[in-house]
Amino acid sequence: MMRAPSPSAPLTLTQVHQLVGGELHGDGATALTTLASLSDATAQALAFVANDKVLQVKTGITAGALLAHRHLSELTIPHIVVPNPQLAFAQVAQRFFVPTVGPRGIATDITRGEQVAIGADVSVWPFVTLGDRVTIGARATLYPGVFVGSDSVIGDDSILYPNVVVREGCWIGARVTIHSGTVVGSDGFGYVQHQGKHVKIPQLGGVTIEDDVEVGANVTIDRATLGQTLIKTGTKVDNLVQIAHNVTIGAYSIVVAQVGIAGSTTIGQHVMIGGQAGLADHISIGDQVMIAARAGVNRSLEPNQIVSGAPVMPHETWMKAQAVIPRLPELRQLVRSLEQRVATLENQLAQTPSASKKPPARTRK
Repeated sequence: MMRAPSPSAPLTLTQVHQLVGGELHGDGATALTTLASLSDATAQALAFVANDKVLQVKTGITAGALLAHRHLSELTIPHIVVPNPQLAFAQVAQRFFVPTVGPRGIATDITRGEQVAIGADVSVWPFVTLGDRVTIGARATLYPGVFVGSDSVIGDDSILYPNVVVREGCWIGARVTIHSGTVVGSDGFGYVQHQGKHVKIPQLGGVTIEDDVEVGANVTIDRATLGQTLIKTGTKVDNLVQIAHNVTIGAYSIVVAQVGIAGSTTIGQHVMIGGQAGLADHISIGDQVMIAARAGVNRSLEPNQIVSGAPVMPHETWMKAQAVIPRLPELRQLVRSLEQRVATLENQLAQTPSASKKPPARTRK
């Protein structure tokens, strides 16, 4: 079992307050040695409360201190009121609980091509392979099994976890994190049919990943046929995502696990794509679109909307359709019953003489 995170020395609530701001209620000298969820927090732990709903379902809160969304007058636990408790919790974790590791230098048992440039204070672990003319930025970390192909660039402060592959001619920006098993720059899936065969179209482009991007484990980002597959600043990609050739993903977007994005699709900024959604090729997704999990996006989408379903539709429409589905057997039987009643009425009308028919008029003699 992994031990709970802890700072090098006990942390006081006053130190937390100095970092996150807000309003301090209670004893600022409260000592904290770990972070925990609200349900698991002990008297030495810092936890957070994001809303009143959480308080309603939790009983017997034993945390040493809280980051809260409002003044919790009903509790005697010391706490700090901040606009976004979860954000403050993350800031505390990054500042006090993530260990800082000094540079390891360059291991002797790496494979290095010609004209390789490596910046200062790096950590290049054993069994890393660097192709010709590779550039590694300052303070970058490359764990065992990383492969960086010729003419690729890894920016300052970036981290590539074990067994990451960055193929030739790719550019990775600063402060990029790429998790294990991910392949950047694999060939795009491009073929042309000729006489019943599939002839490969050479994939001559590259991949550009801008600053502050995080890419999960076992993600595949294909190189462009020509030009660049592009992931812009601050975007976060979850595990097991497929990003095809010549895709562009705008800044600060979120792509959740098992999403598949087909070739030459352009995604705007601040877009959120739910898990297992599929996006067709050569479409455009506007800024600030939210795509629900398992949606099938077969057309371009205008900015600032929420969509669901397959094929995709406005989320409200999809919700109404989902509400009807459990009633379909009942509605089907109702339609059958109505059809039978209509048929019966039509038969009765066909057999009844018309009420509007008048007897023939008498002729006077």
